[in-house]
Amino acid sequence: MKKNTKPPSLDVLDNKLMDGLRFCTKVYNLYEDIRAQPDGLKKIRLIDSKLEKRLLEELFPIVQYIQVHYRSGNRFKVRWLSGSQSYDAIIWTPFLMVKNTTTPRKIYLEVTMAIHQNAHLVRQEIHQKGGSFGPKNISRDRKTGEIKSTPHVYGGDHITELAQQIVDRLAAKSAKPYPKSTILIVNCHPNGLILQDEWLQAVEIVKATGAHGGFRQVFLFESRGHLWATLWGTNKMT
Repeated sequence: MKKNTKPPSLDVLDNKLMDGLRFCTKVYNLYEDIRAQPDGLKKIRLIDSKLEKRLLEELFPIVQYIQVHYRSGNRFKVRWLSGSQSYDAIIWTPFLMVKNTTTPRKIYLEVTMAIHQNAHLVRQEIHQKGGSFGPKNISRDRKTGEIKSTPHVYGGDHITELAQQIVDRLAAKSAKPYPKSTILIVNCHPNGLILQDEWLQAVEIVKATGAHGGFRQVFLFESRGHLWATLWGTNKMT
């Protein structure tokens, strides 16, 4: 079998309409192609270019959404676009699903991240030293450039911090105009390990604020713990 000698590229996905599971396969293949490069791990950890940024911050979150919602009877198609439009992808719902449910034929996906502002330092420290204590107590020495982190003992504050990070992203995104049937995907990065019951507490805090109301749906997920939740909005975006 002939090996692919072409450099990894977003062209294999950009503006291509395809079955949802085929889309997932192509995203994973793109990741493997980048990872197989001599400096692939560094590129992924440090998000070296637009390629890695789009892969980790847009494509993987869309894959998470697809893997939860794709099923028999709703084998939808996906078109991801790399342009500057007000959304990241379009889902085309099967006609039978549209006929028998209230699901729109055309659904727009927008992706965002709920993450600590020091997350980039954590990625760098992990790459340089093999580990990090997380974003709470981390800094870069102005003279040497060395990144150092120290342990932080959580007492439930990681739950409220995560909820606030999510609410802040919802507020920022709600201030922008989106098509009426837009689903917001929020890639959630807690500031430390979060258990399922803690995740549910954070989701309830977010839900109580009503910050998700402007979208058709808000899909929250945390990839490390395989956690996710759906918040339904009032579908008022125009």
